[in-house]
Amino acid sequence: MNILSLLSTTIWNATIHIPGVEYADGLFKDFLVKVLQTGPIPNHISFVMDGNRTFAKNNSLPLKEGHRRGADALLKVIECCINLGINNMTIYAFSIENFNRSKGEVDTIFELLVSKLAYIAEDNQFCKAKKLRVKIIGNRTLIPPKILRDIEDVERKTNEFTEHTLYVAFPYTSRDDITHSVQTIISKVSKGKILPEQVNEKLIEDNFYYEGEAGKVDILVRTSGHTRLSDYMLWQCHQDSVIELCNTLWPEYQFYSTWWTVFKWSYYKTLQIEDAEVMQTKKIGRSEVQKRYKTPVAKLPHPPQVSVTRE
Repeated sequence: MNILSLLSTTIWNATIHIPGVEYADGLFKDFLVKVLQTGPIPNHISFVMDGNRTFAKNNSLPLKEGHRRGADALLKVIECCINLGINNMTIYAFSIENFNRSKGEVDTIFELLVSKLAYIAEDNQFCKAKKLRVKIIGNRTLIPPKILRDIEDVERKTNEFTEHTLYVAFPYTSRDDITHSVQTIISKVSKGKILPEQVNEKLIEDNFYYEGEAGKVDILVRTSGHTRLSDYMLWQCHQDSVIELCNTLWPEYQFYSTWWTVFKWSYYKTLQIEDAEVMQTKKIGRSEVQKRYKTPVAKLPHPPQVSVTRE
């Protein structure tokens, strides 16, 4: 974290608790949300929540506190996305590769993830108020039994909500997701449920951990300045996906960072829509000319040559 960022964060944390400042901040956020709602909104946004450990180190905090601050930031980001009208959100909560970390850190991440999911699902009625469903996408065979029971309990409690879905990639890698899909399809073919010639791109997508839900990713955000995908969303990031690689650490990536990311996407999406409409208008115009004149312009006879002389 640079000096300017540290100074601005310190000043903000000190002023937000002054009477009236928090209220004004809330009004301003509501205004910004309404501004964005006038334009196109992404259907699916995904986050690689990187930077908890660096945040703890930079602020001389215990590692567990860095992960806790990251979990708190997650709630603010989810709330912002829901208020904007984004239907699907995915978070990279735990990579399969993260099992290589120390047992203490792995246990801390598991504990915080389960406690935060339980908190939003029941304790403060967040999911009920926001109509938010929680679904785990990942290799469940790698999750400890007790953690798995707690997570599946959160899924059951929120399964009735359909307006918004939070997909928790845990534990997950794209290669494992693709392997899972191929193995599932092979099993269905061997059992005669599908024919080999029926295997296509859509069938592969339908057998991912997403099970055909959510769709392609409109925006993929990775925080903390890293410029790699880390085996995440390799299939779901299609030709129109926007990949946002920002230097902000995840615990600091909250409402305003989320709003700015979606604002940029919405602005450029609006330009694309306008360009498409102009091209369609030009195409329709050419078509109308050809209908009016049965002979295509390219096949009309050349005009007679005219010579001009001075008298």
